This record gives sequence, C-alpha cells and structure tokens, in this order.
Amino acid sequence: MARRVLPRSPKSDVTNKRNHDIKKSRHPPTIFNETQVKIPLIAASLAALCASGSAYAQSSVTLYGIIDEGLTFSNNQLGAKAYQMQSGISQGSRWGLQGAEDLGGGLSAIFRLENGFDINSGKLGQQGREFGRGAYVGLLSTTLGTVTLDRQNEMMGDYVGLYTANGNWGILFPHPGDLDNTGIDFRINNAVRYTSPIFSGIQASALYGGFGNVAGATNRDAVKSVGVK
Repeated sequence: MARRVLPRSPKSDVTNKRNHDIKKSRHPPTIFNETQVKIPLIAASLAALCASGSAYAQSSVTLYGIIDEGLTFSNNQLGAKAYQMQSGISQGSRWGLQGAEDLGGGLSAIFRLENGFDINSGKLGQQGREFGRGAYVGLLSTTLGTVTLDRQNEMMGDYVGLYTANGNWGILFPHPGDLDNTGIDFRINNAVRYTSPIFSGIQASALYGGFGNVAGATNRDAVKSVGVK
C-alpha cells in the first residue's frame, strides 16, 4: 500500500523552531499588550501632576478640640453641701477648624472657626452661638504681620490672662463677672486686629471692634485694645 508524504511547509519549520527555543529558555519571552503598557504610563502621569500641584501651593486644615470635665464639691451652697459635674473647669470645652492657604511670597490666607459647648448638656456656649469662641479670616505675612477680621479675642485675655489664675484655671478662680476679661468670657464682633511679627522677642497687637454693631453709628459701643508681650 502506497503512502503519500506531504511536503513540510517553511512556515511549519519556523513555528517548531520557535517552540523548541522557548522550551529551552529558562525565562520565556514576556508578551506585552496595549493595556499593560497604558497602566504604568497613566500612574506616572498622575504622580507627576500631584507633584507639580504641591510645588505651587500648600494648604492645611486642622480639626482640633478639648473636652474638659470635672467633679466639683461645695461645702456651702444655699446652706448645704453640693456635688456637681461641671464642664470647662480649667479650659472651656470646644472644637474648631483652622486652616491656611499658601499664597506665595511669604503670604498666607488663614481662618479659624471655634465652637464652645457644655459637655454635660450639649448646649452651645457663648450665648448659643455656633462659633462663639472665634470666627475670623485674615492674611498672614512672615515679614509684615497678621491682619484678621470678625469675631476674635482682645488683648486683655490673650496677653494679660496668661498670667492670672482666672486665665489659667478657669472657674476655680473666677473674678466677679470677669470684668477684666482675663478669663476671655467675651469676644469682640466685627473687629479688625493687627498682630506684628516678633522682633527681638517682642510682639505687639492692636484691635478695633464695633464696625456695624449699630446701624448708622459705627463708633457706638466700639472697643479698642492694645497689647505688647
């Protein structure tokens, strides 16, 4: 019986040789497709974009807070002993947001929003204001100083209160009515404040408050405060 042998094509020889070479190799060739190439290129592009953005400006926002709670004993309160939980014994309970945006050239835009509250009842402090402890925006220059606008502290509390028992231990050593405001029981609305850079360890600050408190009379009930430390 006759057997017909078909001639081998050149293409088959090339394929068989390639398969033989791959088997002999310890590290077969890696075949890259279009999708595999695009992924690292996209990742590299995003990394470069983030790096270029951070080179132009840096910004930060900080969430902060204090919870101050204690047990108070009075040996004579309306003729009897009394125990009570009190919020803000040494420092007022609070939470706040503060931030800065670098504008370049040593200049930054800044802001602060600070809320005061009673930890026992959950009530807002500062006569029910949402951000009664502070709410202002401003500009900070490393060479010229800082200007801030709106509700903020005046210098009796910030500068003098640091050295008083009232300013350091709150309700344990109160002054009647906090008339000198060393306990910072009141802040100034609609105020403009300038604080200088520190020169030879000395810093000065000045505040004028009362803009817009009374329609048609911007000077009525105005507050002026100056301090050096």
